Amino acid sequence: MAKSKLGHRYVYGAVGPNTFDCSGYTKYVFQQAAQKTLPRVAQAQYRQYPKISKQRAQKGDLVFFGSGTGSISHVGIYVGGGKMIDAQDNGVKNEKVYVPWWHAVGYSRPVNFGA
Repeated sequence: MAKSKLGHRYVYGAVGPNTFDCSGYTKYVFQQAAQKTLPRVAQAQYRQYPKISKQRAQKGDLVFFGSGTGSISHVGIYVGGGKMIDAQDNGVKNEKVYVPWWHAVGYSRPVNFGA
């Protein structure tokens, strides 16, 4: 489901099905793929679900970015191999989690997909 939206446009505040912001994208994908209703914004998504370590991250987990755990500004869906799919200014992309322009602050697992 997450991959099916690659290339779709970013629009601030959009929740799909054709345009997304970062948390709108994660909210849409989890609703469609797992019938799981995530909170609307990234900070609330971070607060809502059990945290996991980077080492335990599995495909389908959420990865959060910001200056700290109290200031989450971005979220993506971890797809393994140090990569994620996220909605950002250039649209829905598959990109590396650890790059200079993102500061990963944590992972959570809203749904256990059994990856």
